[in-house]
Amino acid sequence: MSPTTTASTVRRTRRPSGFVSGLVLAFACILLFVSLPNLGNVARAATAEGVAGTFTAGQLTCVRHPGHETCEWTGTFESAGGTLRRDPTTLYGSGRESLKEGQRVKAVDVGNAGRVYSPEGSHEWIFTALLLLTGYGLLAWLARRHLTPGPGPSRT
Repeated sequence: MSPTTTASTVRRTRRPSGFVSGLVLAFACILLFVSLPNLGNVARAATAEGVAGTFTAGQLTCVRHPGHETCEWTGTFESAGGTLRRDPTTLYGSGRESLKEGQRVKAVDVGNAGRVYSPEGSHEWIFTALLLLTGYGLLAWLARRHLTPGPGPSRT
């Protein structure tokens, strides 16, 4: 360090290690791999765009986690014209108190295998958007760190 430079004014210009960059790259790719293929289904589920029909509740399945319980109904979906039938399928967003066994409710099949949605749509897109934005953000961070030139020579 020169006499005019103090420890507090020295800027760290160290680039991340190859191992850390590799882990971040792998994590970003996994996030994009999980979120990108689901964009179409998530968009259709958010707007309830698909084949309208009826879901008949058959069985309630619940999983207990520390502090809360998650439940969903499994049953049969049949399109309004009777041309499409899915058995078994689950009704997204259904909970313990939302249905009774044998109850029939309106539902929409958006093309997501094994799952139908309420005609009001779903908020599932929020989580998918967060995964997508996080993956993209990590890739942008890596590109900025590795593809931009380092600091030029200092003038003294």
